[in-house]
Amino acid sequence: MQQTATRQFITAVVSVGRDILGAGHPLISKIEAAGTTVDAETVDEIQKALSALPEETRDTLMSAVHKHMREDISAIWGQLPHAESDEPN
Repeated sequence: MQQTATRQFITAVVSVGRDILGAGHPLISKIEAAGTTVDAETVDEIQKALSALPEETRDTLMSAVHKHMREDISAIWGQLPHAESDEPN
C-alpha cells in the first residue's frame, strides 16, 4: 500500500506541478523520466528536488498537491479496506 500511496503522491505532484512550475521544470521532467518507477532512489531524488524549490513555491505546490489528493476519489477508493476494484461504485 505504501508504494501505491507514494505513486499517487508523485502523480499529484506532476499533475499540479505542470500548472504551478511549468511542464518543462526540472522537477516535472525528473518525475516524468522515472515513469512508473517508485524505488527508493527515485523517491529520494524527487524529495531532494522538492526541498530545493524556493519555500514559497514549495508551499504553493504542496498545498495544491494535498488538495488534489483530497479530491481524487479514485485514490481514496483504492485505499479503502475491502475495495474490490480501483473504480468507485
